[in-house]
Amino acid sequence: MALISLGESRWRMVRRVLRKKRFAFDDARNGTRHDREHFDWLVANAFFTESGDGKYELTDRARSAADLGFYEV
Repeated sequence: MALISLGESRWRMVRRVLRKKRFAFDDARNGTRHDREHFDWLVANAFFTESGDGKYELTDRARSAADLGFYEV
């Protein structure tokens, strides 16, 4: 298994919502033009999971990557 960096912007998105149980896209935004692309990547790669009504939740994968900014492949 290898550890790959999330990248600064994606890592910040995860850190912004770490303490929230459920959150929306606006809660995770960094204020950059790539926010939607990075958010969609986090959802597609199972860091965030949709919980309905436009809300999302962090997965265990995101919680483990939140500390150092790395995830296992």
